[in-house]
Amino acid sequence: TIVYDKVVTNEGNAYNKVTGKFTAPRDGPYVFTWTALTTVKFSLNVYIWHNGKRLSVAQADSKDGTKNSSGSNTIVLKLNQNDQVELKCGLWLDDNLHLLYGAAHSTFSGWAL
Repeated sequence: TIVYDKVVTNEGNAYNKVTGKFTAPRDGPYVFTWTALTTVKFSLNVYIWHNGKRLSVAQADSKDGTKNSSGSNTIVLKLNQNDQVELKCGLWLDDNLHLLYGAAHSTFSGWAL
């Protein structure tokens, strides 16, 4: 599970900055968006998980070594109170070539509609 190094806004404390998990404070539809940035010669996938089930991915591929790469995705989920959503890093192509940039270069946001 990815734990982000900087939390800008966390109304209601739904995002746990220790575990990296978002816990729905109430039933309803939620929007989640995330961006992953990797550097030259690295590739990775960042998957979104809902209650232990993998749903979607953002992919960044710079394995060719020419430039940094980013990937992003957005998903709308119907959550029940206390459902959990998290992002996990998964590898793509070569298990030894992965690097997720922190320091606000890679982001995760979620909010109720």
